[in-house]
Amino acid sequence: MSKILIPSSLIELTGLVQQCLLLAKEQGFSIEDVELGVSPTQSIQLVRNQQTTRITTDLIDGYDSEHESSFVLYYRSALSVEACAKQPSKAIYIGIADTQVSDEKEKVLQFDIWRHPINNEVRALSVKSKFNAMFDPEHHLAWIVTLTVLDFPIEDALTLARGMLTQQANVSRETLLNDNFDGGQTTQWADQFDDFPAPVLEDNRLGIQVGWSAQGECVSFPTLTKQSLGLYPVVDDVVWIERLLPLGINTIQLRIKNPQQADLEQQIIRAIELGRQYQAQVFINDYWQLAIKHGAYGVHLGQEDIEESNLAQLTKTGIRLGLSTHGYYELLRIVQIHPSYIALGHIFPTTTKQMPSKPQGLMRLALYQKLIDSIPYTNTEAAFRPAKDKAGSDYVLGFPTVAIGGIDQSNAAQVWQTGVSSLAVVRAITLAESPQSVIEFFAKLMKERQLTFTDQNSELAHNKRGEHAHG
Repeated sequence: MSKILIPSSLIELTGLVQQCLLLAKEQGFSIEDVELGVSPTQSIQLVRNQQTTRITTDLIDGYDSEHESSFVLYYRSALSVEACAKQPSKAIYIGIADTQVSDEKEKVLQFDIWRHPINNEVRALSVKSKFNAMFDPEHHLAWIVTLTVLDFPIEDALTLARGMLTQQANVSRETLLNDNFDGGQTTQWADQFDDFPAPVLEDNRLGIQVGWSAQGECVSFPTLTKQSLGLYPVVDDVVWIERLLPLGINTIQLRIKNPQQADLEQQIIRAIELGRQYQAQVFINDYWQLAIKHGAYGVHLGQEDIEESNLAQLTKTGIRLGLSTHGYYELLRIVQIHPSYIALGHIFPTTTKQMPSKPQGLMRLALYQKLIDSIPYTNTEAAFRPAKDKAGSDYVLGFPTVAIGGIDQSNAAQVWQTGVSSLAVVRAITLAESPQSVIEFFAKLMKERQLTFTDQNSELAHNKRGEHAHG
């Protein structure tokens, strides 16, 4: 049982939270065990699994920011961007005006600013200006409450809450502008790229310097076709690559966890050689310097690995880059550096790797995939070309995606139905009595839809061109 306890001074929030919960239910989220009540304090209390998350906000008259709160949301703050970065770690600032930067219509952009609850790093979302006039703080807070009780981490709750409000603003705008509007259109789950804010990659005022801008250079990596990925084994020894490539595997990853392993470089060299021999897409996990040194086809990095890599050096080599993500915020952060593919995980509980995030599950995976399907995935040369100069063939919607984490023959069909481009497997192959039969199972499962990828991309590109032509 989960409880949402709302202070009596903010009791109108209850109805908004109920609306948010019902919309979440339509997506498949379980809300049956969520109970609403009145908080005995001036903070919103979310009680789950005998743990209480307390949210305080300046929307409550007489709020106490010194109270034992998990988060304090400020909607009325007049602090500058610089000042927000110096505030206590529990403070979250919503809609801070960025007076130094405006959009193409000379409207001031806004920031949502907070600190990561584990590493205390300042993080921020850059919010488009066009719907700021319609921003409803109470509705935003209702989404933060709802998404938090549904177990979204705070960075995803903040990101998706903005997306949901933008989606609502789009519906409201249609109502106002369309004389033929029939009143039947209602708020849907945010699933379009244009609905969402952009995670900030670099800002000296906030001290955000993740090193992803490649020292001011444009970063983009070679594209892949969705159908080229196929079944994607992740293995810890080059012996497996020698064994699997002759069986028809086209994409494989060498993931050696121990950087002190004596034959690490020799294994990487051999993996790259095998990739060339079988004309396969061999990705090296983590060891990007060795991957560059020996001319690897591709490298795969986790979120923490990106911070330590040199994206400028990687992009100059023409190497393919796959990146791991674990939610809305990370996903929208990494698409800004145009990776070759996006890994989504972990979908189910897994013992092959210690994960700081919780399993995503099929429902969230499907939502991430729908969002990704709306994101332009252009070829390297076209990625930074002015929009007016882009050719129709430059537009393909949807990055190739790889689902990973606990996938085996018992659940693969359900994962595949979410629309991902590829299925990554670890134990399903390495612990199988007959890897050949496992490969044949996945090949049969994935074959039919892989044949349609090209046609789908062509249709999506045509639709996107139409949007730009009329936009």
